[in-house]
Amino acid sequence: MTDRLKKTIFTLGRVLLSAVLLALLLYFFRDKLPEVAAKVSRARLVPLLIAAFWYVVFIFVSSWRWQVLLAAKGMRFSIWYLARVFTLSLFFCKLLPTSIGGDVFRIAYTAPKDRAADAFSATLLDRLVGFVSLLLLAVVVAFGLFATSAQARALELPIAGIRFQGLGIVALLMAGLVLLLVLALVLFNDTAHRCAQKVFSLIGRIHIGRVRFSQLGEQLDRAYDAVKQYRHHGKALLLSFTSGIGVQIALVFSWYSIATAISGTVPLVYYFIFIPLLNIIVNIPTIGGLGVREWAFVLLFTPSWLTGRLSQELALASALLFLALDLVFALLGGVLFAIMRRRQPLTPCSASSQVGSDGSTLDSLNPFYKEDRSAAHS
Repeated sequence: MTDRLKKTIFTLGRVLLSAVLLALLLYFFRDKLPEVAAKVSRARLVPLLIAAFWYVVFIFVSSWRWQVLLAAKGMRFSIWYLARVFTLSLFFCKLLPTSIGGDVFRIAYTAPKDRAADAFSATLLDRLVGFVSLLLLAVVVAFGLFATSAQARALELPIAGIRFQGLGIVALLMAGLVLLLVLALVLFNDTAHRCAQKVFSLIGRIHIGRVRFSQLGEQLDRAYDAVKQYRHHGKALLLSFTSGIGVQIALVFSWYSIATAISGTVPLVYYFIFIPLLNIIVNIPTIGGLGVREWAFVLLFTPSWLTGRLSQELALASALLFLALDLVFALLGGVLFAIMRRRQPLTPCSASSQVGSDGSTLDSLNPFYKEDRSAAHS
């Protein structure tokens, strides 16, 4: 099976999953859709504008985090430019059924000639740090709530046929956090990376279907070569991690303001648990989380034990309003894609390629490098 065919099948699978989830949502709520539409139409303008403000904060804090990581590699861009590129990337993440995704365009619009590897490493690390801060926030808030509230401990989260309840959810989140921290250790520590290489070499001949574990080892090597130089930029990593928590807080307030616009009554503290959970769930391969996000919000904010729980109509109306907000900014990104031109960093960069651990240049190790060049001239 060729790579092109694999990408096409993966893209079609994403489209199909989003379509099926949305169809099921509309089917199960078919009798309540008129009431949902009525609640959406009666949404108050001021809270909606506040939600849009927090979404803008989310974009600028995300862009600042990215700016810090790029600057550590000597690539300096204005926060205004990076915010526009970030918004542009939303167009490809949220609206297009493509396997390329928004990260490729973030790399393309920040990679000077012969520096695609540095832009790739900054974007990759931006993702990793974002997930770590997301999970840490969810763990801390969930532990505090579940440890002090008997009602909160009644929450059940079914995953793959297993029901996690109360502190079991905290344990699940902590397991995900530990996994990410182990990955970070493998990427930043030579000894841990060598151990990982040995593990993958031992199981390299094992394959399940068409998945070969040796391929995972090769991808790990590529990521290691890309981000290892950040081990000397502790301040940049700390700032990036801190801003990652700020990103999640901005999204929490945006969702909360949306619900407030239609008289939602769930206390704010629950949003600090459920929205990070939701942001993890939406990484299931679909078109920008379409379908998954709406189902997750309804399931998380309507259980009977939840203080001030939303009715199913209110929950679905909130999810649809946030979807509309998402699409507005994604469409704005499409406009920016049509009119924006790529800029060079504000300070000169060295054009020399950096050498990876196996003697290859990091440009050749970057899986997006060839695509970046063509995308940058779009």
